[in-house]
Amino acid sequence: MTTISAKIDNSDKNLFESICDSMGLSISSAISAFVKATIRENGMPFALKAMDDPYIYSEANMKYLRESINQLESGNGKVHELREI
Repeated sequence: MTTISAKIDNSDKNLFESICDSMGLSISSAISAFVKATIRENGMPFALKAMDDPYIYSEANMKYLRESINQLESGNGKVHELREI
């Protein structure tokens, strides 16, 4: 047996631990299952994908979209035609 150490965000660790607990698993057994699945698949046991356009989901853009929706819903917004860039 060996020990693996990894740094992750504390809130991610807590959420992961809660999910593991709800399935009756320890963090160690969940990571061991991930390692076994990676070996069995000879790669990641899930698809890894990059976002097509990370700007679309950026916090600044999402804030702008929420503000625009609020303006439209309150009757203070302006509807514009879409233009091609």
